[in-house]
Amino acid sequence: MKISYSWLKEYIDIKESPERLAAILTNSGSEVKAIELTSGDFIMDIEITPNRSDCLNYLGVAREISALTGKKVKMPLPRIKKSSGGAPFKVDIKDKTLCPRYTARFIRNISVKESPEWLKKRIISMGLRPVNNVVDITNFVLFETGQPMHAFDYDKIKGNEVIIRRAAEGEKILSIDNMTRKLEKDMLIIADSERPIAVAGVMGGFNTEVSAGTKNILLESAYFNPVSVRRTSYKLALSSESSYRFERSVDPGMILRASDRAAVLIGEICGGKIVELLDKGEKPGKDRNIELRIERLNNVLNLKLTESYVKKVLLGLSLKPVSKKKGVIKLSIPSFRQDIKYEIDIIEEVARMYGYDRIGTTIPKIIPNPQRKPFLWQLKTKTRDILTSLGLNEIMTYGLTSQANLHKAFGLEMPEAIAVKNYLNVDQELMRPSILPGVLSVLSRNISRGIKDLKIFEIGNVYGKNYHYESAHLCIALTGLFSDDWQREKSPLTLFDLRGILDTLFSELGISHDKIEIGTGKRPQIFYDKKYIGYFTALDKKVLDAFDLTESVFCAEIDLNILKHHANLEKKFRDIPKYPSIKRDISLIAPKEVTFKSIISLVSQKSADLVENVELLDRYSGRQIPQGHQGLAFRIEYRGRTRTLTSKEVDKIHFAIRDSLVEKLKVTLR
Repeated sequence: MKISYSWLKEYIDIKESPERLAAILTNSGSEVKAIELTSGDFIMDIEITPNRSDCLNYLGVAREISALTGKKVKMPLPRIKKSSGGAPFKVDIKDKTLCPRYTARFIRNISVKESPEWLKKRIISMGLRPVNNVVDITNFVLFETGQPMHAFDYDKIKGNEVIIRRAAEGEKILSIDNMTRKLEKDMLIIADSERPIAVAGVMGGFNTEVSAGTKNILLESAYFNPVSVRRTSYKLALSSESSYRFERSVDPGMILRASDRAAVLIGEICGGKIVELLDKGEKPGKDRNIELRIERLNNVLNLKLTESYVKKVLLGLSLKPVSKKKGVIKLSIPSFRQDIKYEIDIIEEVARMYGYDRIGTTIPKIIPNPQRKPFLWQLKTKTRDILTSLGLNEIMTYGLTSQANLHKAFGLEMPEAIAVKNYLNVDQELMRPSILPGVLSVLSRNISRGIKDLKIFEIGNVYGKNYHYESAHLCIALTGLFSDDWQREKSPLTLFDLRGILDTLFSELGISHDKIEIGTGKRPQIFYDKKYIGYFTALDKKVLDAFDLTESVFCAEIDLNILKHHANLEKKFRDIPKYPSIKRDISLIAPKEVTFKSIISLVSQKSADLVENVELLDRYSGRQIPQGHQGLAFRIEYRGRTRTLTSKEVDKIHFAIRDSLVEKLKVTLR
C-alpha cells in the first residue's frame, strides 16, 4: 500500500524523517519496501500482511505509529444526527449471510464537478486518477478509513428500491469500466427493481454511474462477506481497491462513521443536502474480551516484562483492560482488530511493540528420540543399525518350529513350547520359545551351498508356555573366517569376536558395562544387575552334528523386552579435548579369577577424573606364567580437563594405581 508522508502527518504529529519512520514501521512488522520522492512528497510503499486489514488505510497506519511512538492520533470522523424525515427509497437485504449490514444515505441537489486541488493531489498520490468530486471523495474516505463506498446516481435507480441479492442465472452487468460481465448464481449483487446496478464489494455498474449531470446520489457503505467478494473477484477477473479491502474484511465499526465522513465532505465540496439514512442488518455488538496471562507472555517471549509495562503497551494498541486479577488482564478488543482472536495474538502484539530485535535468540530444546514410536520399536531399529554396521546380516525365520529342531538345539534342556492345534506340517507344530533353532537351520542351509563364512542375526518374537508370554528376542550366530582389514589374512571367528559384538551392542544401547555379568558353564548366562537377560556360547559338537555343521559356531540370544528397561538411546556430546593425553602401560601376572573388569573398576576408583581410557593390550599364558595365573598387559590414558598434565604428576598417579593393584588384587608386576 502506498502512503503519502505529508498526508499521513494530517492524522499524527510525526517528527521522524521518512527514513526513520520507515525503519520504525519495518521493525514492527509492517515492512516499508521503498520510499519515492514525488512532487515534493515522500511516498512510502508498505507491505501490509494479509491479517492486518486494519492497516490498509491512513488511520490504521497512524494508529500503528501512535502505538510505537506514543503520539496521539487525530480522528477526523464527524457524526451526523439522524434526520426525522422519511426516506424516499427502500433497502431490502435478501442474503444476510453475504451482506450482514448495508447503509444507504440519500443526498440531494449536489453539484458534480472537478475536485479541488488538495483532493486531486491526495488521489494522485495513491496512484489513481481524479474522476469528479463525488467519486474522489469516496476514494479519499476509502484510503483514509479503509471502508469502501460507492455513490449511485439516485435518479437512475429503477423503482426507488435497492435490493441486495444473489445474481440470477444468466444475468449480466455493464460495469463502470465499460465491460459487460456475465454473473453467476453465487455472486452477490446490488440491484434495483429491474436489473443489477453493482457487483457487491467489487465494482459499480455503468447504468447508475455518477456523471456531470447527476443531481441526487445514494451513498452506499456496507459490510460484504470476505469469501464471497474474493470468489466473485476471482471469477470475474476483476479487482479493485474496494474488493482488495473487502476480501480481507473491513472494520464493522467503521461502516457508519465512514459514511458520515463522506457525507460531510460531499456537503462541503459538492453542495447538496443530506436527507435520510437507511441502516439495515446487524448493528455492531460489544467488543470481544480476551484474557492475557503475564506469566504465559513472559514464557513465550523468554522475557521478564512487568505488568505495568505490558498494560502501557496494550493501551497504546487500543486494547483496553476491562478487568484485572493477579497476573491476568482481561482486554477489550476493538472491532478494527479482527486479527486478534486468541491470547497468543496479544502476545505477538506485545513482542512487536517491544521490538523483535531486542528479543534474544534462543535454540529450541532438542528432544532426542521423541517417543512418537514405542521404545521397543526404537530399540529394535537401533540394534539393527549397530549389528549391520559391525558386518552382520539380518535374517528372518518362521515363528513356528518343531519338537525335533528344539531337541537338536537344546537337547534335554530344551524349553517348554506352546503346541499348535491345527499345524500345517510337522516343522510348524510349536510356537518357538527360542530363535536359535531357526538361525542354526539357516546356517546349515547356507553352508551346504558353499557359503561358510557367516555373521547373521535375527530379531523376532518368542513365545513361552508359562503364562503364555510373548517377548522380543535377538539371536546372533557366527561361523567361519573373517578379517576386519582387507590387507590381512582371514582368521577363524572365536567366542571373543562374539563377546566383542555384544560389548559394542551394549555400549551403543547405553547399557552400563558395570552391571553386566557373565556366568560360567556349558552355556554361560548373561545377567544385568543380577537379572537374567540371555546367554552366549560356543555350540558343542553334538549340536553341530545335529544341524550338519562342520565348523565352530558361536551364538548368543538376548531378551530385548528385559533389555529395554535398561537401555538409554539418548546421545550426549562433548567438546573435542583441548589438552593432550599421556599414556602409561602396565604389565602384570594375576590369578585367573582376576577379571579385567575388576582392574578397570579399581583404576577408576583411584583417579576417575584423570583416567580417560583403560585398554587391554594382551592376555597370555605360557611357561613363564605360573599355573593358575595369566599375564595381562594394558594401557592407561590420562588427560586433564582444564590443563595439560605433567609427566611428573602422571607418574605419581600411575605408581599409586600399580601399588593399589598389587595390594588389593594380589598381582605381581613384571
